[in-house]
Amino acid sequence: MKTPHTLLLGALFTLPCMTWAEETPGQLFEHVPQRAWLENYDPTLIGSRTFSEFIFESFDDDIDTFKIENTIRWGIPVGDDLAAGFQVMIPVKWYDSPASDNFGLGNIESRAGLVGRFSQNLRWGAGVNAEFDSASDDNLGGGAFILRPTAVLSWDVSKRVNLGMNIEYNFTPFSEGPDDVSTLELKFPVAFKINECWSGFVSYKPSWLFLDEDERHLLESGVTRVFGAREQYALSIVGEIPLVSEDYHFKLAAGFGWYF
Repeated sequence: MKTPHTLLLGALFTLPCMTWAEETPGQLFEHVPQRAWLENYDPTLIGSRTFSEFIFESFDDDIDTFKIENTIRWGIPVGDDLAAGFQVMIPVKWYDSPASDNFGLGNIESRAGLVGRFSQNLRWGAGVNAEFDSASDDNLGGGAFILRPTAVLSWDVSKRVNLGMNIEYNFTPFSEGPDDVSTLELKFPVAFKINECWSGFVSYKPSWLFLDEDERHLLESGVTRVFGAREQYALSIVGEIPLVSEDYHFKLAAGFGWYF
């Protein structure tokens, strides 16, 4: 007897894949079916959407975290070559360790930025993310107000392959004592279209924790399935592992997005 979960997965795999006419340049910063496969990976494509993601992370000392991040984003076209984006993320988090067990609100984040294009296939983005010390317990947040300026380049190598580069710097603008942060992170994502429904990505993510005099090297990959009358829905699965041994073991995430 088939379970509801089996039927749901079967339905997703058997949904028809749509084909679409070529995209027009004026639609670049809105959700359009031709770019639905890429929108989940490319921060320079900022169509308005809601996104919910379940995240599990495992660390040394039998420490695990479970998060549900709920995000809403608005993309506002300013012109054919420029758009503004605004985003708010509200997380619910569970922290599990041998010493404590905490559940509640995590740190709320907001983001604002601009995206534009140098050409039809080369885009840029710049913005600032603010993480507020709103967690209901110290174990559920970083205990500090953190800013993260970001710069992004995105290049459509072909109709099926996209290369990106992200530069992010996390820092505490005010002295937070032991919770101070100063971290530079780079991301080098490669996204690829498998067919009209499925796409995937892989990303190398080195980072430097200046205050701890440490560095990390992570590898992230995942797949996305788009569906709907205008490919406005997206289901995604993502995994992340460290490339060198450290206290962080791995991350698994599953998300659902709706572009409206």
